[in-house]
Order: sequence, then structure tokens, then C-alpha cells
Amino acid sequence: MLIFAKLSGDNPDLGIGEARALCESMAGGHAVIEYNPPVAVLECPREVDLGGLGGFVSESGMLLWRGRATELYSAAMEIPSIEVPAKADAEGFGSELNERVTILLGERLISAGVRVDVRRPGAVLKAYRMGDTTYVAVIHPHKGKWRLKDVRSRPFRHPSVLVPRLARALVNLSRPRMGGVLLDPFSGTGGVLEEAEDVGCLPVGVDLDWRMARGSLKNVKWRGSLGGIVRGDARVLPISRANCVASDLPYGRMSSAMGSTTEELLRHIVEELPDFLEPGGYAALMVRERVQPASANGVNLLETYLHKVHDALTRKIFVYKVTGR
Repeated sequence: MLIFAKLSGDNPDLGIGEARALCESMAGGHAVIEYNPPVAVLECPREVDLGGLGGFVSESGMLLWRGRATELYSAAMEIPSIEVPAKADAEGFGSELNERVTILLGERLISAGVRVDVRRPGAVLKAYRMGDTTYVAVIHPHKGKWRLKDVRSRPFRHPSVLVPRLARALVNLSRPRMGGVLLDPFSGTGGVLEEAEDVGCLPVGVDLDWRMARGSLKNVKWRGSLGGIVRGDARVLPISRANCVASDLPYGRMSSAMGSTTEELLRHIVEELPDFLEPGGYAALMVRERVQPASANGVNLLETYLHKVHDALTRKIFVYKVTGR
């Protein structure tokens, strides 16, 4: 099926990377049909709620129609059976035309026998115009999903905390399996572990700094997580098996690397990947922009993404795949 995705404007490349990874891990495959930032259309074996799962995917849903804006009023599109209350919406046409298109789609909903609720809809029939092309999709609303995750409410806090949607992007790029073990070898305050559990993984964290390990355990227990924290050295991991790896490697004065550079830590982790990931397993590792990728036998570097945190800090994400031992 075709899935429409509206990607985050501040990093659509990271958004399309997440979308591809989610279709692969959740539905078994993907094909990017169109990528015109901030819009993408993907073909997946089944529908995946990219907007709900993605850190840098704003909205997503089943694509019903795609064509020129002038053809929208006469377009024949079949409205699927929508069991929840729904509403119509439009974006990108200008204020006056947005209202007219919304009315048109609302009439289509009513004709299809869908119950309309503009205040608390469970689905949105939305038209989105991007240049000369208009997309109509059934969107799953997730407005304000990141506002609910205020890191200041956690019992243990640290200046190096990873914002939730970037932590979620790392998790998604590691292609997690439902019920599988996700390992974070530099778990810090536990942000990656929290996002891993929210997508259905069993998270396991490792940290050499006893203060961080104890603090992240507080955070994990506070939210009722089933995951665990181990105090240990990522250079000699105290865990023998995992399904995927996602981690933000330490750097700078606020994060302790215990005498190792980020480059050295990255090399250690990449070399260890074939020891605890099965062939086909993925690792998403985030470092500073200037850090170069590491290499090892049985491991391929598949993807690289940049994310500008602020003017003085840009992070780089390497996605590796284990091909053998």
C-alpha cells in the first residue's frame, strides 16, 4: 500500500530515513515512490503509523489520491471505511482555498457514511498541496506527541540529556523488532531506553559511570519500565546478545568517556557488533560531526545522517548492518 508522510521541516532527510527503517522493521520492506521534502510517498506491504512512531515524521496515513490541485474537485477517490470519528482538513492551498477544500473533503466523508467530529477526531481526511501536486490521505492525528515528554519531569536529569524525538530517531534507525532486545551501550540518563520501550522493545542499558547508571535506573523505574541498566564498560560489553543497538556516544566535559576518545569508543563498538548481533542486525550510533566512521569485518556502513542541534553543535548518525561474523 502507499503511505503518505509529511516529514519534519528541520530535518526531512532524517525523517525519510526513519520512514524507510520503520517500513522495513514493522512491515518487512519498503520502496520510496516519491521524496519531495517535506513530503514523501512510500510503498509498504502494510500500513505503518509513521507519524506516531517517527521522531522526525509529523504526519502519515494511507494515500488515497495524488494529482494536480486543479483536478481535486473532479477527482474520483474511494473513501475507505473509517470506524472512528473523523474530520476533514487542508494545508498548503492558502487560507481561502484551504477552507473550500476542507468543505469538499467533509462532504466526501459524509457521503461515505463516516461520522464527523471536528473536535476529537480519530482520523483526518487531509489534502496537502506541495507545489503543483496535491495529496489526499487518511491521517492518524498525533498532535503534540513530543510536548507530553518533558525531560524536566524525570527524577534524574543531566545536561547531556538527549531530546526524546532524537532518541526516538536513533531507535527507529536501528530497525527494532517488537519484543526484541535493544542495547544502548552508553545509556546515560536512559532517554534511548525510554523510546525503545515505547516502540515495543525490551531495553537494556550499559554505562560505566556509576552516577549515570544509578540515575538512569531511577528514570527507568519511575516510568515503570521492564528494561534494565548494567554498570559496565562498553569496550568489553557485559551482554552477549541483542537484536539491535542504538546509542549516543559520549563526548565533551559533561559526558565521561573514561579516558577514551569518541573515535576509539566508536571503533570498539563497531568491532564488537558481530559478536552480539545476528547477521542482519542494525546499529544506529550518534557522534559529533567531525568523527569519521569506523569499519570492521562483517559490518557495513549503510547510512549517514546529520542533525543540527544548534549553531555550535551538529551531530552525525551512522547506521551499520551486520553481514556476518
